[in-house]
Parts: sequence; C-alpha cells; structure tokens
Amino acid sequence: MDGKETVITKAKSRENYEKIMFCMKAMGGAGSPLFTRYMHIENARTGSRIVCTDGKRLHAALVSIRIPAGNYRPEAKDGRVTFGKSADISFPAWKNVVPDKADFKGTLELSGLGKGTRAEREEKFSILYCSLLSETGFNVNMGFIKDLPSARWNVFTKKGRNSIVMLKNSEEQNQYAVFVPLAA
Repeated sequence: MDGKETVITKAKSRENYEKIMFCMKAMGGAGSPLFTRYMHIENARTGSRIVCTDGKRLHAALVSIRIPAGNYRPEAKDGRVTFGKSADISFPAWKNVVPDKADFKGTLELSGLGKGTRAEREEKFSILYCSLLSETGFNVNMGFIKDLPSARWNVFTKKGRNSIVMLKNSEEQNQYAVFVPLAA
C-alpha cells in the first residue's frame, strides 16, 4: 500500500463501516492462531470482500468501497476503522468452509430482538435460539447468534463429516456467517 492508510468512518460510510465491524467480531484474540488475528480482503467486482475467522466461525461481507487486497489488523476506534500496512501471513482457503450446496432450513428474525426490557430481550432470544436448534438439529454458540446484525437471516445446514450452519442476510446476500456446531 506504499505506506498509505485506508480509513472507513461510520459518519461517511455507515453501511460499509457496519459490515466491517460485523466481520471483525469473528477475529481471534491474542492467544489464538496467527491467521485468526487478521482480516482478509479480496478485490471484488463492486468493491472488496472482507473475511474474518476465529476458527469456529467465519464472517464475510462485500463492501462497496475498494480496499487494497491483503491481510490486515485493522484498528477500530471512535467510529473509524483504519487499515495500515498489509501483513505477509498465510490466510487459509476460506472458501472451502462455505458450502456450494446446503439445505435451507428456515429464517431467523433478529430485527426485533433489541427492543423491550432486558428480560424481554432474553426471552425473545431464547425462543429464537430454540427455534434454530429445532430447525437445524445443531447446537451453536449462542454468542455467535448475538453477534449477527439485526436483520432476517436465512438458515442453511450441511451435514456430514464437515457439518456447518450457514446464515445469509436476506437483505444483503453478500453478508453471511458460517458456524461450526458445538460438539455433543
């Protein structure tokens, strides 16, 4: 990037900023494997594809702005995300965990979960989580569901040796999350 920084602000590009923050929720922390601490960015026809994983989930989204391709440790602070210099690390072949064919299981309506008292929100979430468990047959980390943006999400599963749960934002088809089910 020739020493230049790319900066995305919430004030100027709210939708892109929120997609980047969604992806960052799936980044690993200091004690996790090296590649999980980075955001992978690829060029796309209409902007950039952003991918993050912590090894148990993957978040991906297409943003409408062009960020140079590479692997970054973005800094998020005060409504700004700053991308410095791209790192020379090996990000895994993330497309291998996103299934080409998966079975549609239903939808999760997350848009109304933020309203009401804390007890009401928790009750709504419990009902939603039980619905997901019933529809998919897979138990997933509840925190992963809570990290999803407020929207309607289409639920897909793939069973077998590499079982997964995939959720696609029905309003933004290029935003999705892939979860590894919890062990029984």
